[in-house]
Amino acid sequence: MGAKLTVLSRQLWLNFDQGVERAGLTRAKWSLIAAVARAPGTTQRVIATMLQVTEVTAGRMIDRLCADGYLERREDPQDRRAYRVHLTPAARPVLDQMSQTATIHTNAAFAGLEEEDLAKLEDILEIMSKNIAMFNQRMNQKNARAVRESANSEPEQLRGSPALK
Repeated sequence: MGAKLTVLSRQLWLNFDQGVERAGLTRAKWSLIAAVARAPGTTQRVIATMLQVTEVTAGRMIDRLCADGYLERREDPQDRRAYRVHLTPAARPVLDQMSQTATIHTNAAFAGLEEEDLAKLEDILEIMSKNIAMFNQRMNQKNARAVRESANSEPEQLRGSPALK
């Protein structure tokens, strides 16, 4: 089941990428524009986290889209060292194209499913998302405990070592 979800996810991403590529957008460009549209006025650090890239990579991507006229950096009024990233009016047609492409691909992916099927799928995916989040939280807590315990215990090979006396 997990492998099937992974394959479906890849197929959806690939189809969407190909659709927006015809409009002249790479995944890097459209994902950044979408991230800024979801969180207008956000920082480069937050964008990097959203896109799961380094801050340096996010900065370069933002630079390119600023040069292309889709984004702009504005000074943060509360922090003179920081800049906030905003969409420009030139990004609106790109967002519209992305939305149209997403609608086409969504309709194709869910063709033949009834509204009640889609609602049930939405419920199932929400439960899975919560389960994964809880699992990750437990694993992070377990890992943190293990790190603390190992930091508090002396490595066995060093016990009784003349260097430690």
